[in-house]
Amino acid sequence: MKKIIYLFILISFASCQKWLDVKPEDKFIEEDAFSSPEGFATALNGIYLKLAASNMYGGELTMNGVDLLAQYYYVPEGHPAAMRGWVAYHYEEEEAKVRIDNIWKNQYSNITNINKFISNIETWNSVLDPISRDIYKGEALALRAYLYFDLLRLFAPSYTENPLAARIPYYDEAGYVIAPFSTSESVVAHILEDLRQAEELLKKDPVLQLETVDIPRGIIGESNWKTRNNRLNFYAVKGLQARVNLYIGNNEDALAAAKRVIQDQSKFPWINADQVNNENLPNRIFSTEILFQFENPKLYEYYNANFGSSVTNQTILSSGPDNSFLRLVYENWENDFRYSPSWKIEGGKTFPLFIKYKDVTSKDNVNFRFKVPGIRLSEMFLIAAETESNPNEALSYLNELRIHRNCIPLTSTNLLMNAIQSEYAKEFYGEGQMWFFYKRKSAPAILSASTLNMEPINIDDYTLPIPLSETENR
Repeated sequence: MKKIIYLFILISFASCQKWLDVKPEDKFIEEDAFSSPEGFATALNGIYLKLAASNMYGGELTMNGVDLLAQYYYVPEGHPAAMRGWVAYHYEEEEAKVRIDNIWKNQYSNITNINKFISNIETWNSVLDPISRDIYKGEALALRAYLYFDLLRLFAPSYTENPLAARIPYYDEAGYVIAPFSTSESVVAHILEDLRQAEELLKKDPVLQLETVDIPRGIIGESNWKTRNNRLNFYAVKGLQARVNLYIGNNEDALAAAKRVIQDQSKFPWINADQVNNENLPNRIFSTEILFQFENPKLYEYYNANFGSSVTNQTILSSGPDNSFLRLVYENWENDFRYSPSWKIEGGKTFPLFIKYKDVTSKDNVNFRFKVPGIRLSEMFLIAAETESNPNEALSYLNELRIHRNCIPLTSTNLLMNAIQSEYAKEFYGEGQMWFFYKRKSAPAILSASTLNMEPINIDDYTLPIPLSETENR
């Protein structure tokens, strides 16, 4: 009987096959897995769920590991040695090596799943109606671009540092042939091509017809999908294009992509005070503004284990013994929607806890439970502010964000880049983006929650080393 290789179950192979350590197991199922639209929907949903897991974007690559590198959390003497070594960029330590290896393997295993999904779309394309087929493939291509971009940002030096040097392997098929290391320039070209194709395939994305995106609704017949910002939709593709082009210094294309999202900003309405301050249902992640988000079914378990009031003072991820660091980040303005709603002294602690991802009291008909932002509207305004050549127009983009965060608009274009950096620090707490801002700017020092000082950083520390599981016996 004819069989096909399915997804998600991992197995280790011989050391000579390196990254194949994270290939899916050759687990066979009946070919009818992709013989119906429901089979494709289930497979794609499975990909999204794996991406949202706590060891991926539902934790490690957003609110934990990457934000620790950005010095967002207080890690003094007394915290575990592994945590202190990580924030000190001691990548050679055994615990750090394991952490880095897990990040690498998880990213590539998910890329393999995506490649296999794309292959099955091409093999069984007659199963899906044309619109569904295009949307599924467009999302899968964009997801692959998303993962490769973060691999490049983590494991390759800043793009301006010799983009023609070989950095990471690139796979666009789920075979068993080990790919050579590709240059940053080549990987970026693949990423942008995937996004170009995704944009074309998503031109009939139902998100384009919605008045507001962050409400439950089906999109294709009896689809299992509900909100389109749970998927890498058309606007999220444009947002990712803006992010990638900004990273490589292509400001013109970054601005154009950001403005395409801003053009339809009404679909992603700014959060308001009533939504943020609702006692039983505070929308601390500003879900109405999210272009793309991850849904982690174990988010609150993860939150309670890392940020909750039951975590010991020696292991908790917090801003410090008082609000000194928060005052620096939020410029002494507690009325900022990003400040007081997300930081609170509770549960017997004497210092503010990071409650952005804490569960809400009212749990019925809530769109934003279990969600972690991936790309949000505010980033488009920050990209536009940074890439707009007219200083006054750039300032207007920045002030649009500040006004909707309950902050006083700025009146001068002097030190505009400093102001943009300040907004990044406030905006993306717990979302894993501040580290990449510092890296893109080759920042010589980072504000540390542990010392309250600008701590120097070596430029090489911005790049995670390729794990030995990849490099040995290649």
